[in-house]
Amino acid sequence: MSERARAGERGAARAIRARRGDPACDLDVGFRPRRGYHGGVWTSYSARHAAQLIGLPESAIRSCIRDGLVGRPGTVPAQLTFRDLSALRTVKALVDAGVPLLRVRRELARIQLALPDGASLAELTIEVHSGELHVRGSHAGPPMAGQLALQFELPEEPAFSGELRELPRAAESPVPLAVAPATAEQWLTRALELEDRDPVAAIDAYRRSLRLRPECTEAWINLGRMFAESGDAVAAGECFTNALELDPDDATAHYNLGVIAQDAGKEDDAIRHYHQALAIDPRLAEAHYNLGVIAQDAGKEDDAIRHYHQALAIDPRLAEAHYNLATLFDQSGDSRAAIRHINEYRKLTR
Repeated sequence: MSERARAGERGAARAIRARRGDPACDLDVGFRPRRGYHGGVWTSYSARHAAQLIGLPESAIRSCIRDGLVGRPGTVPAQLTFRDLSALRTVKALVDAGVPLLRVRRELARIQLALPDGASLAELTIEVHSGELHVRGSHAGPPMAGQLALQFELPEEPAFSGELRELPRAAESPVPLAVAPATAEQWLTRALELEDRDPVAAIDAYRRSLRLRPECTEAWINLGRMFAESGDAVAAGECFTNALELDPDDATAHYNLGVIAQDAGKEDDAIRHYHQALAIDPRLAEAHYNLGVIAQDAGKEDDAIRHYHQALAIDPRLAEAHYNLATLFDQSGDSRAAIRHINEYRKLTR
């Protein structure tokens, strides 16, 4: 994997990123873990179960976890509390009110920074009025006294009042000039740099890159992944489809379309795309894993076990495959196999 194609998180059920300079896909993918298990008692909600309860795409739940809004980033599998579910209901209400998910995540992250230690977004009442987010909460400290109104529509360029003055510079000190990207490659590089700190700007940069070089499958795949993480499955699907029109043998695009279909409950479409991805790249362990999840949800335990074993044969460090095998063998009464897999899972997630 190149330096500019960062590794994703284990346990993240999300679309994957294309590799720089290579039309083939990078197998940096995530999973759909089932509910958290501890000492034989169900103690928490997985991202997948939370998505079903709240009505948000699982990719959106994962994005909120990575932003630190709910759960603990990096925990595999995700372990969400009832308080986290309350915070996610706030996210869902704001999205239903017309606020784009990326804006919701960014504004809630700003709000969370102003909260005292121990306070939670779940304890606040957040509403949208006249294009603004209004926040009321029992923990509203000095920075949030009374009501905090955050603008919903932000200007593209910051507006400044008064006169701006430049800091004094030594006579011999050169003045740095800001150079805007001019080529498709430069815009692509800018997009990769912006993904974590400004997803909206990253999407714009990918679009600018594609206007200059529309045949770049990498840009289409990464733009689709950004849309998928923001909850816009339709736009994401269009991007991945465009990538396949340019390169029908792109396993990444097929896999990502499978993720979108599975999130939408279209299991038949997901199965078709996962099999197409595996036909192109038989080493795509995560496609086997997701096929196992679909089979397990459908009550086809034997098929699920087969796919999980195939995934582990390719990548023995897929912790969630061990976890799901442990639950299947426990349900079938094979305690020895269940213990073996749950021990492997614990080794991998310490």
